[in-house]
Amino acid sequence: MKKSLTLILAVALTLCGCASLRMTPEEKAAIEAKVQENLDNRSFVIEVDQMNPLRGGTKHVNNYSLKIDGDKLVSQLPYFGQAWNLPYGGGKGMNFESAIRDYIETVPKADRREITITTNNGEDTFVFVIDVFTNGSTSIRVRSRNREPIEYRGMMRTDPQSDK
Repeated sequence: MKKSLTLILAVALTLCGCASLRMTPEEKAAIEAKVQENLDNRSFVIEVDQMNPLRGGTKHVNNYSLKIDGDKLVSQLPYFGQAWNLPYGGGKGMNFESAIRDYIETVPKADRREITITTNNGEDTFVFVIDVFTNGSTSIRVRSRNREPIEYRGMMRTDPQSDK
């Protein structure tokens, strides 16, 4: 009896959680407009909640982000993987602020924009390939000369405080 009550409670909570994720068409359109505006202004923050190193499984993470502000990139991302030719102590890793050298944006599908950013933090050259979907979900693939590739997933901030 206790197991079935727990199962019923779990199903009820799951269904309530799914109902709260439904958006009205107006809310969906507002999010799409904010995502479009952020991309057009080249000013946005992606809050990362998952990382997928080349070796190993997906890891859930908190309080990490990637910020694009005009011609500047601020990376505050975790890194797990093999690295070669690094400064003593590991260097800056994926926590740095640098100027964007190349910014290329394409639209491979109607609901997705792909942004390729090349930057150098003084220790390594990085290529960030960011897929941004109209609902604000993102995928970030990072390649560098001295580290194994890694992928991150997250959401673009679309709330009014996204400029912070």
